Amino acid sequence: MDNATYHSTLTEEYPKANTRKADVQKWLQNKSVDFSPVETLSELREKVKKSMPKEKKYKLDEIALQMGHEVVRLPPYHYQYKPIELIWAQVKGKVAEKNNTFKMSDVEILVNSALNAVTTEDWAKCGEHCNKNQEDDLIKEGLRDEILEPIIITINPDDSSTDEDDDEDDNTN
Repeated sequence: MDNATYHSTLTEEYPKANTRKADVQKWLQNKSVDFSPVETLSELREKVKKSMPKEKKYKLDEIALQMGHEVVRLPPYHYQYKPIELIWAQVKGKVAEKNNTFKMSDVEILVNSALNAVTTEDWAKCGEHCNKNQEDDLIKEGLRDEILEPIIITINPDDSSTDEDDDEDDNTN
């Protein structure tokens, strides 16, 4: 998922930089954060910052989690990792190729036609292309091995029955 604002609505609202002092005080009071009425707005904002969780929680992520999915967010400004960008370019290209009247009603028909022409194979190709871009970039930056968890394989045989155990059994008879 990209970080568009409509994908990134927080589960909880926090006071913003332009929030009035009284509203910041009310927010702090609702969070049971102690403050003095004589504290300045910037002092209150510091208390808000300290009260905010380290990790942001988004409404969309919570909905996806309830449905059994996990949202993985793309880094900002990396359109090359987003298959939707390639699909959108394909749609725009088809519209531009066939648009000769430049009337909004005709463009709407062309857009709908181009969208309907997008196939599952198109999506698969675009997804593969974006995954390859991301893998190539991780290798180029030397990050791939840091992100991937190591796999540990034990080659030794099972130690539960050793020759020593067998010898001890022989000596007790």
